[in-house]
Amino acid sequence: MKNAINVSKTIQDPIFLVGCPRSGTTLLQQMLDAHPDIAIAPETFFIRNFWLKQDKYGNLGEDHNYYQLVEDIISLPEFQEMELDPEVYRAAAWKSSRSYPLLLRLLLEQFAHKRDVAIVGEKTPNHLLYISILQQFFPTARFVHIVRDPRAVVASWQTVPWTTGTLAGDAAVWRRYMSTARGCPVALKPSLYTLHYEALIETPKITLKALCQFLQIQFEPAMLAYHQQPSHTVNAKREPWKINAKKQLSQTSLSRWQSTLSNSMIAEIEVVVWPEMMHFGYSPITNRVALATTKTFKIVQSKFQRAISRLKSPTLGI
Repeated sequence: MKNAINVSKTIQDPIFLVGCPRSGTTLLQQMLDAHPDIAIAPETFFIRNFWLKQDKYGNLGEDHNYYQLVEDIISLPEFQEMELDPEVYRAAAWKSSRSYPLLLRLLLEQFAHKRDVAIVGEKTPNHLLYISILQQFFPTARFVHIVRDPRAVVASWQTVPWTTGTLAGDAAVWRRYMSTARGCPVALKPSLYTLHYEALIETPKITLKALCQFLQIQFEPAMLAYHQQPSHTVNAKREPWKINAKKQLSQTSLSRWQSTLSNSMIAEIEVVVWPEMMHFGYSPITNRVALATTKTFKIVQSKFQRAISRLKSPTLGI
């Protein structure tokens, strides 16, 4: 096997981009990845795919268990899209102490080395649900949480494979993500930066400059010209719903949900999400007081409770 890469600087404070799926995480990834000093890896779902399956992998001290874990990481389609060398990763993994944090660290270190950058990160939307675990992996990690209008998110979910099948169910996913972000431990708050998708679209330069200030890096104009650069971290053939993240910014995405959702559909979404949507600065259209007295409210709340019970499964892709 080839010698393991000698990384000159150990990863100390990676950037994790998180948020409810279809909230603009891929777009933000493309913008940050266009910065000459930053590389943002595509979705690994490391916590869901590996950390939460510790019972499957068993004791990593046993060679066959550790071998299976390392090979499963290498078999991720994102591993190939990161253009990493499997032999180099294997060599580094087998020469290191055996742990889940170490394997994720190696992945990011080798990606940073491949791209020859000083700052590295990763974009998995549902890592928002596991920020506390990732902070244990990387105590000085920075987390960037992008938030989008729940009605736009749910409308977008009608066209992707992972919809729950109901508006209330999809809305419950958004609510779960937002309540998790809202309930982050106080000690973690300084490491968590929240920005809104709408601000990123309407005032991209101002929004990105503020983000760069949080990350303690210089803003680069290349971040706004992301669509002019080749992207190796978005595979639109494998995931066609990400194609717009490679295009120039368009404000049509801000109001599209208003023409695709009927008033009754909007009401069904808002009755599930209104506490969190108001906290994050979105105003319901539906009269909540009037809605709470209707049969719709009870039906939707029943759907919401059923949806929440489904969402507690760690194997759910969202």
